[in-house]
Amino acid sequence: MTEEADILFALIRARYAARLDAGQLEELRKAVEGIVRDVATLRAATIPEDAEPGQPFTPFRAVP
Repeated sequence: MTEEADILFALIRARYAARLDAGQLEELRKAVEGIVRDVATLRAATIPEDAEPGQPFTPFRAVP
């Protein structure tokens, strides 16, 4: 586990450990590790300041 994942899991365990069994805590630990891995990937991506959104947003306007 990375230091960031350790810190986040410790926070979760401190708040919710009384309500969860060992299996649930283990699943949460794995989920936190996955989230930290995904966030590290997103942080590593370089996006130019002038980049447009991947999908254009077209607001829906109801026809009267």
